[in-house]
Amino acid sequence: MVRKFVRAAAGAICACGASLALEGAALAQAPRAEQARLAEVVRLRPTDYDATYRYVLLSIELKDYEAAIGALERLLAFNPGLSRAQKELGFLYARLGAYETAALHLRAALSDGDLDPAQRAQIDAALPDIEKQTQTSRWRGRLQTGLRSQSNASYFPGDGLFLVGGVGVFSPLQRRADVNAFQLAEIANDTDLDAGGEALLETRFKGYATQQFHLNKYNVGVFSLSSGPRLAVDFAFWPGASVKPYVTGLTSYVGGSNYLNAGGAGVSLRLPFGDEFSIEPGVEWRRLGVASGGFFRSLATISTGDAVTASVGGLFKPRDDVRLETRVTFTRANANLASQSFDQIDAQALLRVDFDPPFELIGRKWSLAPYARIFQIAFDATDPFIDPWRARRDVAWASGVTFEAPVTPWFGLSSTFEYSRNDSNLPNFKTNNLSVWFGPVARF
Repeated sequence: MVRKFVRAAAGAICACGASLALEGAALAQAPRAEQARLAEVVRLRPTDYDATYRYVLLSIELKDYEAAIGALERLLAFNPGLSRAQKELGFLYARLGAYETAALHLRAALSDGDLDPAQRAQIDAALPDIEKQTQTSRWRGRLQTGLRSQSNASYFPGDGLFLVGGVGVFSPLQRRADVNAFQLAEIANDTDLDAGGEALLETRFKGYATQQFHLNKYNVGVFSLSSGPRLAVDFAFWPGASVKPYVTGLTSYVGGSNYLNAGGAGVSLRLPFGDEFSIEPGVEWRRLGVASGGFFRSLATISTGDAVTASVGGLFKPRDDVRLETRVTFTRANANLASQSFDQIDAQALLRVDFDPPFELIGRKWSLAPYARIFQIAFDATDPFIDPWRARRDVAWASGVTFEAPVTPWFGLSSTFEYSRNDSNLPNFKTNNLSVWFGPVARF
């Protein structure tokens, strides 16, 4: 059945892909013809600003950035004081990675003084990031705090039924809703290792902590760090391809006590296919150490042992304001307890759409990002403390949407709505939860 389904799905995807490709080719002919017509107009009338800007916008839409740059450079040759041309040139050079030239044009546009407030706001929002790219060591970060509401903060089964030694027992405690404060920090550093930009050191830190208003034993803290060099593959062989070996570590706390510690290493390979699509396969090994003991250790999903994860990530960016991120992983965990050794398959997807804010003086675009995740986990053996006859099998999924609204280049607001559900053959792990996050965000 699985093979038939895979073959049918693959056939359907190929058919749809071929249809879309033919349709896309037909639709692309009209813009190309219009671009050629406008190119002739601009050649004959190089000071026709309206025709030139239409040609530039159409060339950008067709990702013909060199043509757009050429047209703008000709405009500036006839009139060096055109601030709009300087602005558009700056953003185009930034797209191509020529950040020093981009910053030069954007600063020139600001100094000319004839931009409207909305155009100045766009430059003010983008220029610090562009100038940062000219530095040898580049820091960036995202800091968020706020409140989170959960319908099932205690992660109890919906019917309150637990299995203990294979016998069903109704818990006197029930699922409880709660609100917590949270803090999230994501900090990254890229440091060039050579003058040509073909090697750099990537370091990533992420920390997350919560403080429940009522259920303090569910307070959590998770902190992770990874670092490794990203090395360019031979540009003549595969332009833009790179490989990254890295080391990684993690520590976490639950209820104020240390719970999980992990450390390991991995390697990933980034492979671009043109400007719109790239994939990133990788493999990672981690040593897991769980600081839990006593009778309730069997209720935890993770136990001390080793885990190996193979993954494939994908990025599809058909337009500047649309990006689709996907990731599929397979994890094999070998724990000290056979009942906590498992195989896990995980699939995730996020679609981010950027759009203009309702106020022109806000230089950064707002975004809406629906996402979904589904994973299946299968344990090797039964856990006699829970059910001596059935090994645990779970299928869980979550879906939600995140809304981000920058207000200034450094500050904004973010909110997330998510529903998650875990279906299991053991009632202890049948849960669902509705969560809402909201809070301010700071960037640097």
